[in-house]
Amino acid sequence: METEIINISKSESKEEIYSKLTEYYKRGKLVAIPTETVYGLSANAMDDEAVSKIYEAKGRPSDNPLIVHFYEMSQLDEIVDYSDENVKKLIDKFWPGPMTLILNVKENNGISKKVTAGLNTLAVRMPSNVTARGILKETEILLAAPSANTSGKPSPTKFEHVYHDLNGKIDVIIEDEQSDIGLESTVIDCTRYPLVIARPGDITKEDIESVLGEGSVKYNEEVLTQNVAPISPGMKYRHYSPEAELVLFNDSFENLINILKDKNQKTGFITYKEMESRVDDLNVSIKYLAENEKSVEQSNKNLYNILREFDEEKVEEIFILPIEETKENKALLNRLNKAISKK
Repeated sequence: METEIINISKSESKEEIYSKLTEYYKRGKLVAIPTETVYGLSANAMDDEAVSKIYEAKGRPSDNPLIVHFYEMSQLDEIVDYSDENVKKLIDKFWPGPMTLILNVKENNGISKKVTAGLNTLAVRMPSNVTARGILKETEILLAAPSANTSGKPSPTKFEHVYHDLNGKIDVIIEDEQSDIGLESTVIDCTRYPLVIARPGDITKEDIESVLGEGSVKYNEEVLTQNVAPISPGMKYRHYSPEAELVLFNDSFENLINILKDKNQKTGFITYKEMESRVDDLNVSIKYLAENEKSVEQSNKNLYNILREFDEEKVEEIFILPIEETKENKALLNRLNKAISKK
């Protein structure tokens, strides 16, 4: 398969591109699109065959449900139940934006059962990225779109990441700028109360409680086994992992430096820019997550880029020291723990 590269933002014939993409989606083609979180691999959510191609191209387990992206609320009227007052408040506050809601489905809604992985719930999101919104508005198609990467690997935040993983496997890649946020959306299970954050993201528990009140939402701390069906992407399987082994070094900075002194470029080290003067004589590959631990937004945006850069360098092991958990960095630590995990 030859993958077509399209840049909408630089094109003088946007209407022609939107018309072409509409036809592509109707024909069951796969299109990688940018969003504010990460790049997504999109297909017509009502087309069983097209959705199956998503799983095949990514190598994604079929029991891992997908998120449906849409342009305006009226598109969901016959698809899911969003009548709950708490849900309406979240929609008013956070959409368009990096929030995914898990809602109960309506009967005969037309969405492929492969999207929901056979569940009676559906994850839906209204992205804020200008290019994504343009595609959703002009094609008028509901798009199932997990991250546009090989399953289990770091999610793509740049066009180049998508090209590396999926060139020759999908029909189209939309070339665009780097994702603003760099981590996947916050997923909120709205089918129970208190609501449950199934996957942490840019919108935090405190953000949600500022709208719905204290105690209205909790994090999902349940341990999922292989016999439990995930209700959200990112809950069950190993995700976000580089080729190298990512090692959390539970010891002092000084002891790790002593170990790294005997290492070479086959070893990577993730730290903060404020530590630069203490590591500049090491021979390992050093990458800075951000200026310091308080720079959470910068860390979120850089994490997947760093892991992919290590892959390009073919390092064999990557060390990182523990990061103290705060209200702001739950999503970052979630992704790091998943990347470190062997499951």
